[in-house]
Amino acid sequence: MGEIKPLPYFKDRYKVDLVFYVDEIVQVLQDRFSQHGKPVLFLLYGKSTDSGNYSKPASFEGIEKFDTDLGTLHPILTECRVIKSEMELGLIQYANDVSSEAHIEVMRQAKPGMKEYQLESIFLHHSYRYGACRHCSYTCICATGENSSILHYGHTAAPNDRTLNDGDMALMDMGAEYNFYGSDITCSYPINGKFNSNQATVYNAVLKAHNAVISHMQPGVKWVDMHKLAEQTILESLKNEKIIHGDIADMMTRRLGAVFMPHGLGHLLGIDTHDPGGYPEGLERPKEPGLSSLRTIRELKEGMVITVEPGCYFIDALLRPARDDPVSSKFFNWEEIEKYKSFGGVRIESDLYVTAQGCKNLTNCPRETWEIEAVMAGVPWPPRASVTKAENGLPKA
Repeated sequence: MGEIKPLPYFKDRYKVDLVFYVDEIVQVLQDRFSQHGKPVLFLLYGKSTDSGNYSKPASFEGIEKFDTDLGTLHPILTECRVIKSEMELGLIQYANDVSSEAHIEVMRQAKPGMKEYQLESIFLHHSYRYGACRHCSYTCICATGENSSILHYGHTAAPNDRTLNDGDMALMDMGAEYNFYGSDITCSYPINGKFNSNQATVYNAVLKAHNAVISHMQPGVKWVDMHKLAEQTILESLKNEKIIHGDIADMMTRRLGAVFMPHGLGHLLGIDTHDPGGYPEGLERPKEPGLSSLRTIRELKEGMVITVEPGCYFIDALLRPARDDPVSSKFFNWEEIEKYKSFGGVRIESDLYVTAQGCKNLTNCPRETWEIEAVMAGVPWPPRASVTKAENGLPKA
């Protein structure tokens, strides 16, 4: 395992006040905290409202010699993780910089005839080779064609193994992790480098929602309102293209936005891709379609990092019930929707830092259709401050 580092090394490395060896833990705790009786150890144990899983409390030989508290610490530390420090923000920004450049590299190399897993491989290689990001924040979603309507495609049962076809849309949801802090970015684009009419229609509907949400974000804004704004914006765009018809307010009341966007607008981001804190005590998850998938309904606060990831998908399992419903069905132009039957979907995802007056986009990928087409044709993309131009390809100090 190599040389065991001395205690001062760890004190300096992790910027902590005191360092001891693990086998000293019982004696150190007793010596330092027994002045007023048996010490109480506050252990991290509680439920993640995102995953439903419980954190495992610390344990060590001799812990029975102490009183333990399992309820106090978890909500306090969870809330601490909701607001990012400057140091945390720097790590998340770096992961975003590396991931943005890796996404651009995938865009440039994607061509019909390749496999989805080859696009994943390009992203992983670029993130590690040029950004020193050994791990990803989550399993890469490299979906093309109809696969792009599968929200969490890329898992073991669907392992990014489809062949890319000319005319496919690609939905690339991938994010690098650096020093345990993640990024979460999605880019959607045509594999052949040119948007056709249907692709541009759906893409621009999602981009308009993405931009509308970002323009409204600031402290005090309710996240559920941002989700509804994204839904409404997408429905308005689809109506303009005669894919749906009728009163938008009536569609919102019927929750028809969830037919096209069945997931939540975004989630807190940090050490976990889906960072905890989305539903603190007193907030209950909504029950309505679409809204029930929201990973948080909090008001935005300065210092939060949250993803903005609207999407529009044509999912037969959701369209079929809408068609069978006599009230909902009248809002859909089924002849037009048939043209999108094998389209899949589009998602655009950026990572946003909430500031005192608004928000800052930490992601730096081409978003407009003309920008994407230019980048895929080889035109340079101007990154804000390239992290891959360091002399040896490693992160700048």
